[in-house]
Amino acid sequence: MIILDLNMAAGEFELISSETYLFYNTETGQFDFYSNYMDIEEADSERFEDDVWIAAPSQQDLNEYAIMSDFADSVTDERKNELLNVALEGRGAFRRFKDTLPRVDLEDEWYAFKREAFIRIAQEWCEVNGIKYVNTAETRKPKSSQSSNSKGAKPLDAPDSKLAVTLPTLQSHNHIVGDIERGVKVFNGGGIEFEKREPYTYWVKVPHKHGSKFVSVVFTRDGEDIKKHFCDCTWADKKPPVCRHVVAAVLAIQNGIAETKLAIGKAATVRATVTDKKTARAAGSGSLDVLATPMMIALMEQAACDCLADCLDGKQTSVGSLINVEHTVPSPVGAEITASATIDSVFGRKVEFTVTASDKSGEIGKGKHTRIIVDKESFMKKAQTR
Repeated sequence: MIILDLNMAAGEFELISSETYLFYNTETGQFDFYSNYMDIEEADSERFEDDVWIAAPSQQDLNEYAIMSDFADSVTDERKNELLNVALEGRGAFRRFKDTLPRVDLEDEWYAFKREAFIRIAQEWCEVNGIKYVNTAETRKPKSSQSSNSKGAKPLDAPDSKLAVTLPTLQSHNHIVGDIERGVKVFNGGGIEFEKREPYTYWVKVPHKHGSKFVSVVFTRDGEDIKKHFCDCTWADKKPPVCRHVVAAVLAIQNGIAETKLAIGKAATVRATVTDKKTARAAGSGSLDVLATPMMIALMEQAACDCLADCLDGKQTSVGSLINVEHTVPSPVGAEITASATIDSVFGRKVEFTVTASDKSGEIGKGKHTRIIVDKESFMKKAQTR
């Protein structure tokens, strides 16, 4: 029989937003979600229509404003009580409340109070839905934590070994200008505590001025990118950017930045001459003796491959997954074509390029191209079993 840990459920409930829908699987005991901001292929919301899934409370049901108000009323210090209640007045109350907590030195007390409130909500939800539960919560402070630069300290539940998020990947995500560098400084300053909640899912407490910020990070299953993240400082944003606290959290969890030769702006160029075999007539993509569009695309892909060549180990290669280009000017037989590929962004193993092609008269084509870094052997096995 599956028994749900109320503390774990409360942690999941804390990540619910107005655009996020959380569900509990009664057969596996696991939570999963979908968001309005997921790509269509990622969302797959229809699967939650199965009877084994039970919807978690919505953000409206959780009513965090009421919990904040209750917390403010529970504070016995008159000055602190006044500041918190003033922060809760009018528009922008959530952000003002969160900004006021470190000023009155009550962040830890707030998170403990909030967790207890969410545990009570989780208990009521379990009872309504006939879910067996147990409450293991003693304190919200992470049980298995480590300082990012304290030698020999290890969490009770070690981080996933495959985590390898790189600097270009962090830079490629929507982020606050300058916060990548600031996040590195926060990481180097130490004092970051984290707890592994599930495989590739972490809670992190990041030092901030006179208090701390609560961060959650979920990594992709290959460990090379961030799948989703949450931070107190950006919780109200519909598409929260990667802030300094998320950067510091990622670095602490994986013990530093993963090394790579990939870099935003890295480029490569290839050249070829238009021959009779590379015309539209020969390629079957037209009836004229000019450079065939598929041949121009092949040159662009070759440039992208060359750009990645020194970034791969002997077991890896890259495969094209998307190309969207326009071919605007014809090039006759004998023309020399130059194709270039420049890295725009890196999301783990997915690398996105701007590609261009030109002849002596100028640009003849441009567009976007995406390549995925794969293991050669695994990729071929998968192809052969189709």
